[in-house]
Parts: sequence; C-alpha cells; structure tokens
Amino acid sequence: MKWTAGRILALALAAVVVLAAAYVALQRTGEARAERRLVIYTYESLLKWGDDPNATLDAVYGEFERRYNCEVVVREFDDARSALLALIQEKDNPQADVIIGIDNVLVHEAVDAGVLEPYTPSNLDEIYDWLVSSLDPTHHVVPYDYGLIALVYDSQRIAEEEMSSLTFDDLARPEYASKIVAEDPTVSSTGLGFLLWQIAYYKMTGGDWRSWWTRAIDNGMLVAGSWGDAYDVFLDEAQGRPIVVSYGTDGAYSYHFYQETRYRATLVTYNGKEWGWLQIEGIGLVKGAPHRELAEEFIEYFLSPEVQRLIPLNNWMYPANENVQLPPEYERYAIDPTKIRLMNEVLSTDEIAANLRRWLDEWRRAVGS
Repeated sequence: MKWTAGRILALALAAVVVLAAAYVALQRTGEARAERRLVIYTYESLLKWGDDPNATLDAVYGEFERRYNCEVVVREFDDARSALLALIQEKDNPQADVIIGIDNVLVHEAVDAGVLEPYTPSNLDEIYDWLVSSLDPTHHVVPYDYGLIALVYDSQRIAEEEMSSLTFDDLARPEYASKIVAEDPTVSSTGLGFLLWQIAYYKMTGGDWRSWWTRAIDNGMLVAGSWGDAYDVFLDEAQGRPIVVSYGTDGAYSYHFYQETRYRATLVTYNGKEWGWLQIEGIGLVKGAPHRELAEEFIEYFLSPEVQRLIPLNNWMYPANENVQLPPEYERYAIDPTKIRLMNEVLSTDEIAANLRRWLDEWRRAVGS
C-alpha cells in the first residue's frame, strides 16, 4: 500500500482524536470516582496492630474502594473522642460521612450533640443483641467490637504476685502509682473507660473517687494524652512505667507476636471477685453526611464477617459479629468479658449521661489541670 502524505495526516488526526477521547473518558472516570467519595473519621490505631497493617487496611478500605468504585478518605485522630469533638465543631457543615470508635460512654455525648443519625444496617441480626442494646438501642451507633479496660503490666519488670488481687486503693499507693501510665479521660476513650470503672468501684465500695485521683497523682501516676502515647511510655523501659491502662486482650497480643506472655492483663478485685469495665466500640452515620448512600454501604460492609474476622488479630478486641470464630490466642490468653463481673452494672447509662460532664470537670480539679 502506498502511503501518501494525505493518508499519513489523516491517520495522525485519527490517532489524536482517539487519544483525546481516551483522555476525556479517563478524566470523567476520575471525576466520577471523586464524586463517589467516602470520608471516615476514626482513631489512629484502628486495625494497625496486626502482622501486616498495610495489607489489613487495604483489605478493608482498599477493597471497599474497588468494590464500590469510590475513593475512601480516612482522617485519623489521636483518639475517638478527638474525632467526635471534630464532628461537633463541624456540625453545621459536616465533612465526614462515617465515624468509627464511638463507645458506650462517648455515645451519650455524641447523641446529645446531635451529630449522628440513627441507621439500622440490614445485617444487624448478625451482631450480638446484648451488645446492640448495651451500646445504643436507637442505632445512632452499632457495635463492631468490644473488650475490657484492664491494667496491663510487663511481667519482666513487675512480678505477677504483685499484680494479683489489687484494689483501686492499692493502685493509689506510691509503690504502684509511680509505675502506672494512664490516659486523659477528657480526650481518650480508654482513659474515660478507666475513669468510669473507678467511679463505679467507689460508688459500690463507698469511697471518694476524686481523692483517689489526687492521691494517685501525688504518688507519681502519669497521665498521657492518648492510648498510643501511654503505650509508648509503657514500652519505653527507660521511663520506668511497667503498668499501663489498656485492654484485657493484651496477653493474647503478647502471645501472638512473641510466643510468650510477657505483657499480661489484670483487673481490680472487690470481696475476692474480679471486676472490670466493658468498652463497646461502634460505627455510626454522621448526620448530614455528604455521601450518605456510600456511608450506609460502608457500615454494613464493616459489620460483615469479611471485615469482622480481621478485628481480633488486628484491633485486638472481640468482634461484634457472632459468626466470626475467635483465634486460639483469645481462648487462652485474653480476659473474656462474659466471664467476669462488670462495673457497667453499677453505673446506669442514664446516670452516665446525666453526670459525665460534671465528672470530667471534677476530674480536672482533682488532678490539678
């Protein structure tokens, strides 16, 4: 075939047209994907404590992006309460679609602030009924995991015998307080759970929880800003804090990664029985969410066995979906919340809702902040 200048020019023009059309198509695809955008607020450590955090996050957020042809933007905060405070500040102009990490204490503040909208996912029947009713029967948030607030200690730096059968009064003494790092309950959900655990304890025993904090601080207890900050102090042996306020699954974590039980969890005792505080974490739909349809899809997706099976070995909490089997580490080394007495029974949800703000103000005065 003879290639004339005219034919070459025609082919070149055709190629330009094809490339231009392809560029426009790609641009439109990108624009469409950008329009299908989901913004999630959560705490910075969510799902990051497994063997391969990047793979886990891709299996959750990346898979949702691929499945729903959208972009997932995750904004991380030091703690769940910090994420909630951001929602409250943005109440008149919501930026987020979903919030992950609102627990059975923060839910009262979130509902009162009017930043969440009730949503009942279609797979709610897979979530333990007692968790749903305990967290929020109105479904402003729906449970995705649960676990006990506990005292976790490094058994290489403090003996197990010292940590057995402790009361809260014991913990305020210098020999213990000087070794503890806790979290600030005004910004940390873990710290807030610890505070309510302690308030419930003294409601039951008749002591003064405020004076406990004053004594504990005077005797050397350290209060960090977040759970992550506290755990960093705990792991840094040079700081001399072999006890941290954390979770009852930390023993399972220690065994999974190190095949030993160096880091162990314990509770407080009263009348010879162990008592703990149960934290239930939930996922919720932001009121006025810019991308509500995607938000609803994500909430159902996050509660599915596909994602829930990742909770135990990556978030180190018990999964809320009753169809997920627990790994053997949990059976042997975690403190099962269903087998101990819960201080949550001492403080009703109405009592917490009515007094929480005052309690936080009193805590600030007790610790001198």
